[in-house]
Amino acid sequence: MRTALHASLATAVLAGALLAPAAGTAYAATTAGQAATVVQGSPADRFSGTPVHLGEGLVAVLRHEAEGPEAWIRAVGPDWKPGDNYMYRVLTVLDRMNPVDSANGLRLEITRLNSAAPLLTVTKAGVATSFPMPLSEAGRTHGAECVSATKRLALHGTMVADLTTTPDGPLVQLVDGVTKQPYDRLTRTGPALAKGDRTVARIVNPGAARPSFAYETPGQADPFGIALFPELPAGCAFTYAFQDEAPAPKPEATPPAKPSATAASSTVPGAPKARTAGRTAALPEDGVAAGTEPSAENTGDSTNAYAGAGLAAVVAGLGAAFVARRRARTQR
Repeated sequence: MRTALHASLATAVLAGALLAPAAGTAYAATTAGQAATVVQGSPADRFSGTPVHLGEGLVAVLRHEAEGPEAWIRAVGPDWKPGDNYMYRVLTVLDRMNPVDSANGLRLEITRLNSAAPLLTVTKAGVATSFPMPLSEAGRTHGAECVSATKRLALHGTMVADLTTTPDGPLVQLVDGVTKQPYDRLTRTGPALAKGDRTVARIVNPGAARPSFAYETPGQADPFGIALFPELPAGCAFTYAFQDEAPAPKPEATPPAKPSATAASSTVPGAPKARTAGRTAALPEDGVAAGTEPSAENTGDSTNAYAGAGLAAVVAGLGAAFVARRRARTQR
């Protein structure tokens, strides 16, 4: 008992020594990933933008990246002027989910919300003033006049998909609708997510004249949906030749499970039964294979068979001893 205990303790110590470097590496990788996340979400790159002085002690910081158009309304001093710091207290944020609000007596609204060139419209005492917001990435690449409106769809959880059409083809931006963290992007040349991704989303017929977007919303009565992409504005041309539309691939039927050897022997007429452990070949039910002994399945009760053989051997031994003793008496 003590020997076994000592051996177990030695094994545990050796395993801990071998696993310690791996655990340290995993912890270091996790810490590095967390640090990268913090750096990526720092104010220098997530909350910066184009500041616009609105008066009334307010500055609107305008952005338009993967998450869509945003206007961060911040409070500044009465003497603020362009070039001064604007990273002060946030009063409200305008975006796709909350495009209208008010602050310090001003009515604030993002107009042309789904276009590549939205506006921030500020209304004071019935007088409206509009400030151009930054162009979307597609608008900066192709020009705002040749980028379609954006169609937003809700997927699973807080994940949303923004569908746009550009001269280069359909574009899908997947983003978290709450944290506004970009998730992934689908294009004409990269229409599907990586294999094994938990999000079901892909572009169907990406090179056709009217591509569509297939997606899944788990938990709904009809979880699978198909949506057409917005049309490219009139007068704008695509940069590629259209391809013929192909039918959507049908899901493959699940192949039937293969029966086991035991199930086959018990359900198929005339099939040989499986041998017991230690045998090298299966024996048919109606005979004995050459060079092998019959199994218990073919001879009935094996216990009775071996008991009968043992009794015969005992009787034969007693008979031989009796004959030998009788001969010895006769020879005397």
